[in-house]
Amino acid sequence: MRGSLLCDTICVWALYFRDSAYRKHVLKLRSSNLLTIPDICLIEASYPIYEAKGLDELKRYSRFVENIILAHNIKVLTVSLEDLAKALNLAVVNPEVFIDEEGNLCLFDALITSIWMRTNVPLVTSDKRLIEFGERRGLSVIRLRKAKV
Repeated sequence: MRGSLLCDTICVWALYFRDSAYRKHVLKLRSSNLLTIPDICLIEASYPIYEAKGLDELKRYSRFVENIILAHNIKVLTVSLEDLAKALNLAVVNPEVFIDEEGNLCLFDALITSIWMRTNVPLVTSDKRLIEFGERRGLSVIRLRKAKV
């Protein structure tokens, strides 16, 4: 195994949905790396799953969440109060990254970033704002690639 990688919510989607455009890339990364998934990414993914597919899909997702810790090369990381405090400060100092165009706090992104900064582990994401933020601060990032059709 090469090392540990920090995953964002898009990675959770790719692991859960077989038809995700990023699935092939995430599975390739998992084949030789430990994918560390913050627990808040599992929480964040539940909202659009419910909105897009309803309660039946949410029930299937709950089984996925229950069993993810048994999956090969997957580790779930519990977010700490220190991570939350750092995330809130990141939003205050970097509103261009963690406040969206409608004025909403992007707390999940700020939490992922606080963990990224604390662990200094490469972040696997397709989020342009996070990629740019990390590049400006010298943080390692792996850009998710879509499968070629």
